[in-house]
Amino acid sequence: MATITYGGTGQVVTADFKQVKWVGKTKSGHAVTITLTNAINMGNIDWTFAEKDDVVPAVTFEAAYSNTDAHISDTTEPWTVEVADGVSAGAGEILLGSGLFYIGDAVVALTRGGGSFNVARTFREINADDDMGAVKDRVVITESRASITINMLTMMTRVADMYAGISTT
Repeated sequence: MATITYGGTGQVVTADFKQVKWVGKTKSGHAVTITLTNAINMGNIDWTFAEKDDVVPAVTFEAAYSNTDAHISDTTEPWTVEVADGVSAGAGEILLGSGLFYIGDAVVALTRGGGSFNVARTFREINADDDMGAVKDRVVITESRASITINMLTMMTRVADMYAGISTT
């Protein structure tokens, strides 16, 4: 039987950026897909070992922008949420928590506790004297970070896909 050996490379390479997505459905059965492009897990390897318990690390991928100029020319955020046509208002639009996580085109095996999707934004108000609060057309987004967290139950054959700066030998 062959052994897989993982080790740290000390470098982040292009291959560490992946497309990550969650595919689930609404209560009425309509498909929902959340996709992050150029996603990277910049978290540390953090596995908790406890007697009579399984190791279930939370692995968080954050979408990265692909701007290469010194100035941002494209502010499109690197995430999408696709909802199948036909979802109607009411109970049918409730998003169910179970679904499948993908890295690239491969389904990430078993999860426990599913995961989560988050877009953390920072807004800046452009204030003028005597403003009573936020003013329409003078609020800008200064930062946006989209992430998907996966609570991994099975992962030992995917360690290099889950963490940046890891290789197999």
